[in-house]
Amino acid sequence: MPSRDIMPYVSPLGGTYETRHGSMTAAQAFAAGEPVAVVDAGTLTEPDQDTTEIIITDIDSAGFGGIACYGPGEIDIDPKTGAAFATGAQIPYWPWGQGILFITSNFWATGGSATAVTPLQTDVGEAYQMTYATAGAPVLGWGLEQTAGVRGTDLVCLVHDVLDANFAPIRISSGTGVYLLFEIEAPSTAAP
Repeated sequence: MPSRDIMPYVSPLGGTYETRHGSMTAAQAFAAGEPVAVVDAGTLTEPDQDTTEIIITDIDSAGFGGIACYGPGEIDIDPKTGAAFATGAQIPYWPWGQGILFITSNFWATGGSATAVTPLQTDVGEAYQMTYATAGAPVLGWGLEQTAGVRGTDLVCLVHDVLDANFAPIRISSGTGVYLLFEIEAPSTAAP
């Protein structure tokens, strides 16, 4: 299982991001950097790792969630209790829909089983889908698919910038794109 697929980004100029907490349901296996949704019961669950984009109905009608700060799929011991993770464990997550910028190097053309592609300056301003990719060994994991995200249907990720291997915007460095810097929009059942 990959870990730290998607993480919050803080630029060299500073910045902060908030965290929220949710309780874990039984038999969860998400890790840091993986999406989690708060379902109607008020507990956290990871969307299906089924190579299709996250759609709003995958994350329940509550629509709340974010990216896990850590989880039972990454470490065996709950850092809050010093014991093994148990049902009800409190897991922090970085919420979507709050303007938080996230970063990932996981980017593919179409479908969760597709091969990775290099992000380009033309990806800036695009709204893409978040998908779990099974390609590679180990698998690529969670990232962005270069397919237009549909507001009101998909969990939409809006690309703000493309960074090179040194985390410099490629529009300035003229380097090769490695990372996508993006915002996860709050899910909505109605298009704007």
